[in-house]
Amino acid sequence: MRDHVLPDWWTDELADVAANRALAEGYIAKQLGFRLRELRDAGTDLTFPAMADVRFKRYKNQVDDRVKVSALLAQRVARVVAGHLKSRIPEFLPAGAGEIRKNVLQKSKAVDLGSLLGECWRRGIIVLHLAEAPKRAKRFDGMACFVEGRPVIVLASNRDSPPWLAFHLAHELGHIMLGHVGPEQPYLVDDKLDNATGSNAQEREADRFACEVLTGFESKRIGNLKQNGPRLATTAAMSGPREGIDPGVFALIYAKSNDRWGVAQKALSFLSLDRGGRAQVNQVLSAKLDLEDLSESDERLLSVLALTPT
Repeated sequence: MRDHVLPDWWTDELADVAANRALAEGYIAKQLGFRLRELRDAGTDLTFPAMADVRFKRYKNQVDDRVKVSALLAQRVARVVAGHLKSRIPEFLPAGAGEIRKNVLQKSKAVDLGSLLGECWRRGIIVLHLAEAPKRAKRFDGMACFVEGRPVIVLASNRDSPPWLAFHLAHELGHIMLGHVGPEQPYLVDDKLDNATGSNAQEREADRFACEVLTGFESKRIGNLKQNGPRLATTAAMSGPREGIDPGVFALIYAKSNDRWGVAQKALSFLSLDRGGRAQVNQVLSAKLDLEDLSESDERLLSVLALTPT
């Protein structure tokens, strides 16, 4: 995290000089919300900065503190992004899964990551992806939140496959559209979104919403256990578009239906859909950001996004 909070000229040896250390402490307090007096007192344990109204999807009734670190960074970055758009984006326009899918299919053959990103922005929803996270932190897959009344989706998965990120995006979009988060309850962090069934009613609702957006059905199954990677890639490329389903999404549905994730991963590789998703998210964001008036500290904080120059 040091590289994204402290000035680029900073080295740890500079902390031996009191004035330099005080400057670094000021950067950390401002950007991450730690208490300055605690940073300055080596004998005091740091209090984790308050993250107002954050709800984490819990596993075994526990939340890994390492996820909280990533969520804190995501909150700070989301606020900077929301405050530095080139122009006002549309007012938030809620919609159901069916309406979102219908709108996308008017312009695209299937609902994929790119078309879903466009629909989110047209509906006034900011979308970004954390390309980097603190070294000792644990990534989360998605955060749905409201920043000063504006809906924001933060993706942070290690996955780079566009179909996987399309599912994560559609899931977080579900949390927003279904009212699981809002201006009065603004943050919900999904630690891990995988092939497991959601652990509570809201997660199951968001999963159904995502499936309907991506496939047209709240629950979609694809049979035939005999597929291998190349064969599944061919089937997905032929059958998916006929149903308005992105081939990569088709492969993932096959994997979930038959518990054959290795086969699906090979199919994604054959389809050239195993990487490039994170850059795609932030390329769209780059075109909408006004980076000219960023402070040096905010510019460094946004470096966690690995933005694509426009």
